[in-house]
Amino acid sequence: MKELLRHITKLTGLIGLICLTGCSDDSGQEKWENVSFEAQPWATGFEQKEDNGGARPAGEMGVTRAWDPTSLGYYLYDNPDNATINDNAVYRLFAQQKNMFYKSINVFFTRNGVDPLNGTFLYKTSDGTWRLNMEIEDAGNYYVYGYIPQEVVSSAAISGNSSYSDGAVLQLNGIKTVTHSDVCVIVGAKDGPDENTATSSVTPHESLATGDFKVNAQRAQIGSGSSNYIYLLFDHLYSALAFNFTIDNTYAALRTIRVRKLELIGYANADGTFIKAKYNVEVKLKGNTTGASPIKEVTFTPDPTSGNLAFEPIYEDKDGDGVALNPNTTTAFMGCFVPGQNTYFKLRTTYDVYDKQENLIRYGCEAENIIDLYSKFNTQNTFRGQMLKVTLKVIPTYLYVLSEPDMDNPTLKLTP
Repeated sequence: MKELLRHITKLTGLIGLICLTGCSDDSGQEKWENVSFEAQPWATGFEQKEDNGGARPAGEMGVTRAWDPTSLGYYLYDNPDNATINDNAVYRLFAQQKNMFYKSINVFFTRNGVDPLNGTFLYKTSDGTWRLNMEIEDAGNYYVYGYIPQEVVSSAAISGNSSYSDGAVLQLNGIKTVTHSDVCVIVGAKDGPDENTATSSVTPHESLATGDFKVNAQRAQIGSGSSNYIYLLFDHLYSALAFNFTIDNTYAALRTIRVRKLELIGYANADGTFIKAKYNVEVKLKGNTTGASPIKEVTFTPDPTSGNLAFEPIYEDKDGDGVALNPNTTTAFMGCFVPGQNTYFKLRTTYDVYDKQENLIRYGCEAENIIDLYSKFNTQNTFRGQMLKVTLKVIPTYLYVLSEPDMDNPTLKLTP
């Protein structure tokens, strides 16, 4: 009996040792968390063309400029108002349409020979950060591809070239032909330290370059609260129309115009032929280490399942009083559209008229303007990354007759 108890005691001790050893191993494994990411996105500026600013040189559809991501050829995507770039920068065009701007980045974390991981960087207004909505189990090198904003695309797929390290093909389906969103695709990615994202003077990681999609994902220690930091570079897939609104000085002394809604519709030809409401876009990317643009081909195909194109809101203030026009400065709005032979548009403006005591005189006035890019810019084709700027001015016809309807319901006219 004593011998039996002694064996049981030894067995119990051995089991206890095994348990302790097992717990120790598990504890060691749990010192490291799965991979988490925080991002900072940057985007190139548009190539801008003013009214009657001359024709773009002929060439293949696509942005031909070369740009250095460590220079001022781009802007901080999530904080455009404070971007330290020139006065004609893109950030001014977003100032009046934030209420319609989506902030989410669709990303694919890819490895050669492995199915891609698909996630979303969501913008947190509370602290101004972009956080990945998932954790990645395996640390190591990944090639990151994607686009912004996620909401404009009905579905997306990715396939590698010979390998993901060589580049990828993005298929983006169901993007609206005309949209308020600046549709962009990732053209470079790099891991690096968090360089004080709370300020607008952040400089990208020193080795960040277009054409390089390689990112190193590392595990963080449990409880450290740290995450991998990734810089993303974007370039435009769509063209843009910038509408600069202003108002006649004499009329501004008598009335205030507040723009509440802008709607844009495009036609294939000046005869008013409708085009499809949505397009499918294929983007072929080729990785490189030279800093050259990795975008080799962008193919836009009308989505046969979509209907005819209708007016699309590019700005709308549903809850406020709209934006008051100023006679001394222009108020900028922007709409984006599929590039190519889309050169004929109509802009519908909804606005209210107030007297100088802020009494509402007219509510829900509408004006429509034809935007013929061939006439204004002598161009038969538009290109991705190209912005065409059009000025509209409130110029009533009968200022000297206060009883004229034009006084209280003026039209918005394109300036010559």
